Amino acid sequence: MTSAPFDTYLSVGGVTLRVASDDPQLASAPVGALAPFVVDHRSADVDIHARWVDETPVASGALLFDSGGAWQLHQSNGDLLFTVRSTIDGSTPFKSARFDRRMTAGNVQLYRPYFQQHPDARPHPLQYPLDELVMIHVLSQGKGVEVHGCGLLDARGRAYVFVGQSGAGKSTFARLWADRPGMTLLSDERVVLRTDGDDIRVYGTPWQGDAHFASPRCGELTALFFLNKATTHDILPTVGARAAARLFACSFLPFHDPDAVNGTMTAVERVTGDIPCHDLFFAPDSSIVDLLTERLQIG
Repeated sequence: MTSAPFDTYLSVGGVTLRVASDDPQLASAPVGALAPFVVDHRSADVDIHARWVDETPVASGALLFDSGGAWQLHQSNGDLLFTVRSTIDGSTPFKSARFDRRMTAGNVQLYRPYFQQHPDARPHPLQYPLDELVMIHVLSQGKGVEVHGCGLLDARGRAYVFVGQSGAGKSTFARLWADRPGMTLLSDERVVLRTDGDDIRVYGTPWQGDAHFASPRCGELTALFFLNKATTHDILPTVGARAAARLFACSFLPFHDPDAVNGTMTAVERVTGDIPCHDLFFAPDSSIVDLLTERLQIG
């Protein structure tokens, strides 16, 4: 573990990240959507050290992936090197992060002049998208998968996931459940499915959608649904290769790494093999909540 006088611990998807620094500002607890995911000191899965630099972060090594926008990934001396650019001024990277291939330890460098020029920008080392990039790479090592989905947790600790790409109705669907007693919205946009235990568990994430639901809670996955907008409600079973293909299409994974792709596919196959999957056709009104509550005995 990196020695530093200040640190903060975060837990997302059952993965604990320690952010340490010699500067208390860089090791302070995050605000916003990440704030509920701060936890007490514990054993960390990923140990991250953050520091200021006064020279522009430079990408080096072979380019593995270019997002076309905020970030790039290079392979540098056997490590993974992320560089992050501002969506406001994309000409210069303001942050770089170097991790070992197993994503157990990393060093984040923040470009001090950028934050001096943009005093409203909060310099948290794991500011999005780096927090999610770390999570995706960690999960792909046989731990599970992050998916586009609305996650719902009932009073008995049973979790349900409603999967869909952007525009499928996840946030709309989440709002329909928001006022139901005993229900917790884990996320209206992205959830983590952990497949490395005896049961499959669903975790909320800080990467929320338009409805702004984000919870650090988790529960055992009971059923999974693929969202389809329609004029009337219907629930149809979806099994085998079709279910796996639909879930894989809504998954986040490091496409540059064949082993990571295979690991993610294994997680997807376990989910769709062990858990009842359905196509859910729904109209955006509260009667779909009544139907599912009765059919699944949610509560």
